[in-house]
Amino acid sequence: MNLVAVGLSHHTAPVEVREQLATGSAHVPELLARLRSDQMGAEGVLLSTCNRVELYAVVQGGRTAEEVADWLARSSGARARSLGRHMFAYQQQDALQHVFRVASSLDSMIIGEPQIVGQLRAAYKLATSAESTGPVLRRVMDRALHVAKRVRTETAIAREAVSVGRAGVELARQVLGSLSGRSALLIGAGAHGKLVATSLLGYGLGELVVANRTFERAAELANRFGGMATHLDDLDRHLERVDVVVASTGAGRLLVTRRQMARVVRKRRYRSQVLLDLSVPRNIDPAINDLDGVYRFDVDDLREVAAQGMERRRAAAEAAEAIVQAEAARAWQQMRGEAHRARLAQVMRRAESIRSAEVERAARALGEMSPKQQQAIDAMTRAIIKKVLHPGLQSSRAWAEGGDQLRLEAALRALGVSTDDSESSS
Repeated sequence: MNLVAVGLSHHTAPVEVREQLATGSAHVPELLARLRSDQMGAEGVLLSTCNRVELYAVVQGGRTAEEVADWLARSSGARARSLGRHMFAYQQQDALQHVFRVASSLDSMIIGEPQIVGQLRAAYKLATSAESTGPVLRRVMDRALHVAKRVRTETAIAREAVSVGRAGVELARQVLGSLSGRSALLIGAGAHGKLVATSLLGYGLGELVVANRTFERAAELANRFGGMATHLDDLDRHLERVDVVVASTGAGRLLVTRRQMARVVRKRRYRSQVLLDLSVPRNIDPAINDLDGVYRFDVDDLREVAAQGMERRRAAAEAAEAIVQAEAARAWQQMRGEAHRARLAQVMRRAESIRSAEVERAARALGEMSPKQQQAIDAMTRAIIKKVLHPGLQSSRAWAEGGDQLRLEAALRALGVSTDDSESSS
């Protein structure tokens, strides 16, 4: 069993280098088929996203991780030499731990982001449909997804807001207690505003009203979100009844003033209301902070919350790293034990084949024997095989458990097991 993880990521290469290696899903089956036909790997999974292009493979014929990395570059049409300094290459337990770190979003640009798990699952599914996964990678990928779930469940790595939009939603939840059944007004069609609206709806928002300078654009966004559209002239009417206001426009002026909100507050009987101003220049009057029951946050406020969330995620990452390291060590020991047992089974099958052939030849030479004589010869030859093989099997088991790969391979060769045998890779 020789597991490798090779490729490049945002840690090792800028986007102009990563895009040279990027592989669309339509071309992945072809590349994985070539991995096998070029006898570089018996199994393979290719993960290609905007932040990374990585190949996880079980290699053959004593290939090294560096050779597989070079092959990946050449197979993608890129110059291996020009990519060399950007590529990483891990083998064995290091490769397994890397896969676990990727799945757990510890290797992501934003620690704790949830997208990578879905991307890894999709890559695994694609490789399986291309008949490129076998017993080793199936175990690796299933375990990686299990570890990712454990990290997200047992640590706070994904619970803290690390984006301006998510920070705004978290503040609204803290102020209002729950967003379920609440209503919100989105002023403008800015990118941040749309992200916040999407997050609000994800937390059970009951109603979304979209106001924009161009009514047609407001209607288009409202239809996308399953909400209703309104004119900017009607802001007052909606401000009185919504719980959350999100402003994201390029108007360059105040669209919601203190005087305006003073009237709104009275009509709402001072019920709590959250105003998120994502615009620069600001659209919501900072003087509104003086009003009772109104909680206004601008971009700088939200960035500060996001920064605090990132710090808390980094702290949670330490606990996640400990989980990943322990899981990788445990999984590797189990996988190595299974691989070794498979190879010892090869030794026993080979010995039994030789023993059976010799017993059959001796039986022909001795002539007809009674069942009791046949049983005696059979028991004797089995005992001889067991006693002869026992020291070698014991030593190879100890070397396997101790990680002494050189002695293990030498012992297995002496016992008649080819280290390049396809059966040994499983």
